[in-house]
Amino acid sequence: MNHIRLVSCFVLYFFGATLAFSNSAYSETTSEADAEYVKRFQEKFPPVDPAPALAAYATPAKYDELFMGERLSKALEKVSNNQGGIAWGLADRMTSLNEMFRNTEDTKYLQANLECIRAVLAARDDRRGVTLWTGKIAPAWSSDKYAERGRAVFAVHTGMILYPILDFLSLTKGLPEFKESLGAEFETILHDANETLVYHDRQWRDGPSEQEGHYIGVDQENVLEGKPLPGNRLSAMGRALWMSWKVSGNDTHRDRAVALGRYIRNRLYLGSDGAYYWAYWLTENGVGNAPPPADLRGEDASHASLTITLPALLAAEGQVFTSEDSARLCKTVTNVLARLDNGVLFGDVAGRPTSNPNHAAHPADWLRLSPFRPDVYERLSLFYTRYQSRPNPLDIALLIRYRSATP
Repeated sequence: MNHIRLVSCFVLYFFGATLAFSNSAYSETTSEADAEYVKRFQEKFPPVDPAPALAAYATPAKYDELFMGERLSKALEKVSNNQGGIAWGLADRMTSLNEMFRNTEDTKYLQANLECIRAVLAARDDRRGVTLWTGKIAPAWSSDKYAERGRAVFAVHTGMILYPILDFLSLTKGLPEFKESLGAEFETILHDANETLVYHDRQWRDGPSEQEGHYIGVDQENVLEGKPLPGNRLSAMGRALWMSWKVSGNDTHRDRAVALGRYIRNRLYLGSDGAYYWAYWLTENGVGNAPPPADLRGEDASHASLTITLPALLAAEGQVFTSEDSARLCKTVTNVLARLDNGVLFGDVAGRPTSNPNHAAHPADWLRLSPFRPDVYERLSLFYTRYQSRPNPLDIALLIRYRSATP
């Protein structure tokens, strides 16, 4: 399982290189610096030779070969979030199964996800009798890896785990026969998912500006106690809230998802190149369309791929993010992450040649911007066919989905 985003999160707490910025992230870079980055990138991702055609790389048959059957069963043998494994690994696999249903309309993928959902719900803390450092037992999936005070529940984990569960229920609503086969289990799953969302109500705060909202850290890492959560964590929760509304009609969850989207939108900097830039730690006050400050620390590309999911979802739903916003987010890919247009991806949303190539390993969620601008897909797919010989399930599923959605 890929834990790069999770590890880099805590590196960023204490380190994080200062970014020299002049309204566009790479204005100070040189061809020599880029060449040095490409060298480091290719050490991490040796070129695939021969490079496969995309039509052979991203297919349902390839997905099934790599990720279904015994391989899926093995992934469900020891389901645990102690080290963040459900949130940062299995949840992406569950999301990919939903996407494969969208790609094929074959309910075998929903049935496979149902097996995952059952295993994940059985691993929830209250089902296992797991106690937090506070002495309480939560209807959620805690981890003992990240908070200094001990085992804690993280909203980002909750959001990532619940999104594919609630998306599964949303897809199932449109399939009467499949939904009927679930019987009372449909409502049981929905109840359990919303019970976990309610647990995080104690972290919700309206504002600071009108129609904004965010979550704060409570009983987790010391550095976050009482402070707004980073954008990637807010986005994870926002997607789960939106899907909860889609399934249950809970207007509070819809309104909070929109408020989170607005909170993120108001903290994106507009570069002179027309691309959006942002930091891992979003400023607590809105920035409007201000240019990036000289000392901005660009969010690593891995965490940022999670940050982008709520804006992409809301943009597709005609909420908060306008067509102009979508174009700017697309330029974050074309002008920054994939600015070399040769399959090499930079490791942060500043496109710095000093960034870490490890953070570019699985850029699948950036593909969600493809419907707004086709060359987003074209540039990202070059990375997969030229440099990624070991895709994960979400890589393949989203490459299939957005290939068909891209002119």
